[in-house]
Amino acid sequence: MMIFSLFMGPFYLLGGKLADKYNKKHIIVTFDLIGNSLYFVCAALPMSMTTLYLLAIASLFQAMEQPAYDALIADLTTYRDRERAYSLNYLSMNLGLVLAPTIGGILFNHYLSLSFFINGVADITSTLLLLIFIKNIRTADRDNRTVNEYEKGETGSIFKVFSQRKLFFVLFVIYGIAALIYNQFSFLMPLHMEEAFQGSGAFKFGVLTSINAVVVVIGTPILTQKLSGFMDIRIMYLGQLLESLGLAFFIFVNHHFVIAVAGIIIFTIGEILGSISKTPYLTKRIPETHRGRVLSITTSCAGLIGVLSNYIIGTLIDYYTFSTVWIIIAVIGLFVMILYSIYLRLDKKAYSGLYTK
Repeated sequence: MMIFSLFMGPFYLLGGKLADKYNKKHIIVTFDLIGNSLYFVCAALPMSMTTLYLLAIASLFQAMEQPAYDALIADLTTYRDRERAYSLNYLSMNLGLVLAPTIGGILFNHYLSLSFFINGVADITSTLLLLIFIKNIRTADRDNRTVNEYEKGETGSIFKVFSQRKLFFVLFVIYGIAALIYNQFSFLMPLHMEEAFQGSGAFKFGVLTSINAVVVVIGTPILTQKLSGFMDIRIMYLGQLLESLGLAFFIFVNHHFVIAVAGIIIFTIGEILGSISKTPYLTKRIPETHRGRVLSITTSCAGLIGVLSNYIIGTLIDYYTFSTVWIIIAVIGLFVMILYSIYLRLDKKAYSGLYTK
């Protein structure tokens, strides 16, 4: 999985370049249809390594379309309403994730082919909805009032954009380390649950995952409304603080599951804040002509560091206790908060126009 994740990175970057160069809606529809067709093929074939290869190829096309999705949302919204738009997208995605594991779990043992078929039907339905109801916005057709002074289109390569926004390189480091911390929800946490609650660890991690989903569904609209007047960089800071604090609770879990429940609730609130603020933050500070490429590079850098970090954390677990490793995660979280504090001051200087509106 780690090798495949690394292999997916260049395809994600290619998708970002295509999103900036061609019609975003057409890119999404085309790649979706290719991926959907492979799901239907998997449904018709007996399970084998060929099936896994086809699923891997389908995943590559889905990775290539993601930058176009993220950039299209920014194209269809004004910079003042962007947090709410990405919040709604995050909420709807998690509503689907609440049902998906349950349906997949029911079908896995005896009706695996049917799960591929249902997945293909669900995907093609979303593709048709996008094809019929969503329009693609060309830069030339946009009202200048929908973008701020930092979003206006520019000519030149992505290297020119980054050379004028060197502060982004600091942000990439922050996002990468933040990904290391966030990934422990799906990596270190289930391992710890199994060690602390032998025989019921998988069940208890499933409970934590369900709590995560419920808090996301309930908390996303509430937090979006309550924080609508705050700057996205401050929401990112608060989100990272709560994520790190929530995971720090697992230092003291041992055999007390209630501590894990409290930790996952705090962690999830932080996850919500980060999810509704990070992409809007970026889209307000990059030219709309380069959104796809910048978003794909940002995600790829964070994903690369996050994937490689699992190997490091896994190695630490071989030599130290879970509590010790959680302490290391907490210290890393404190370091990220220091970086965020420094970055906030630099951001105010670089994008002062966004702090006066």
